Amino acid sequence: MPSREAMGDAIGRLIFLKLSQEQRQELFQKVPLSGPDWGLISHFTRQALRSPAAACTLSTHFVQHMAVLHAALEPQIFLGGAQMCTADLVCYVALISAMQSFDDARKWALCNVSRWFDHMQNVVATMPLPPELVCDQMVTFDYNTPDTLPSVASLLMPLVATPSGASGPSAPSVEMATGVAESVTAKDAPEKKEKKDKKEKKDKKEKKEPPPAATAAASSQPDITKLDIRVGLIISAERHPEAEKLFVEKVDLGEDTPRTVVSGLVDFMPAEALVNRRALLLCNLKPAKMRNIESAAMVLAASNEDHTKVELLNPPAGCAIGDRVSFAGFEGEPLQPQSKKDWEAVRKAWEAVQPELNTSSERVAQFNSTPFATAHGVCSVETIASGKIK
Repeated sequence: MPSREAMGDAIGRLIFLKLSQEQRQELFQKVPLSGPDWGLISHFTRQALRSPAAACTLSTHFVQHMAVLHAALEPQIFLGGAQMCTADLVCYVALISAMQSFDDARKWALCNVSRWFDHMQNVVATMPLPPELVCDQMVTFDYNTPDTLPSVASLLMPLVATPSGASGPSAPSVEMATGVAESVTAKDAPEKKEKKDKKEKKDKKEKKEPPPAATAAASSQPDITKLDIRVGLIISAERHPEAEKLFVEKVDLGEDTPRTVVSGLVDFMPAEALVNRRALLLCNLKPAKMRNIESAAMVLAASNEDHTKVELLNPPAGCAIGDRVSFAGFEGEPLQPQSKKDWEAVRKAWEAVQPELNTSSERVAQFNSTPFATAHGVCSVETIASGKIK
């Protein structure tokens, strides 16, 4: 569950204000029995978006920061716990335009926020409201649970408003693009069919020939997608017998057997802080011997500017061991090396990507400005903001 500090950061982003420590504390004060201070709510939400169209344009901004609220609301009714606090009313008012602009997929991906928001709008409906807050419009929700909940990671792309007022992805999906490219008029159909038949014959012929390395990626594939970054559980950690600054860990990655991983973390944390700890690991670098012990993955960690503090990256709550990290807007499957050429491709991809890995001012792990994400939300660190990841 996110800390109050992390929630304060997220709320500040959602209401477009830089909050002082005193204001953050004020947000989590319980609403008195006599009723909320609407002047205070209005003050906190003075810069909040009121336009669903604007919220639609900034949908990735809202999804990213609402994901923090989503994690906080999983075990509790209100943002402050069992009782409503000022933050609940502030966020409710600030998020009306976003919830109006969200499609069902976004509402279901952030289902804890949707449940809380629907409860809040029914609570607020019983209160006398200042007209300037414009809280009299009810947002509708689809209560038919989808077979598979959409992931937050898949929704970190902006929406665009359609002429009918509905929302959709800002760019066509691969399937849509393919459909458009292959759609033909009746006049063109015979020619297309002939080309398709020739292509099928060519494909059959090529299948008889020995295939190239199965993991060779297209040259246009983004380097970040070539990396296999997964959630792992560190099940043991011991000092390296031949290197005083190295730990030797056993890590469960959802495979048949745990992997041995060597990490230079001795100066930054004790072994007991690693055991039973979830972490993110780069899993498709070529195994390398480190003082006679082969390391089969790399634990990813963030450090501050002078490298005096190091923290492991935290997967979002609810992740399964072996869950893969993805980056919204970047398409491609991680390489699974089978040859020297493949290992070299992964190494080059890592060297190209690593300088662009960082933590945001809100301590979200990022590639440039795109969060590390799983189906359960974005990955983060405890305290290191604007740090480097390696």
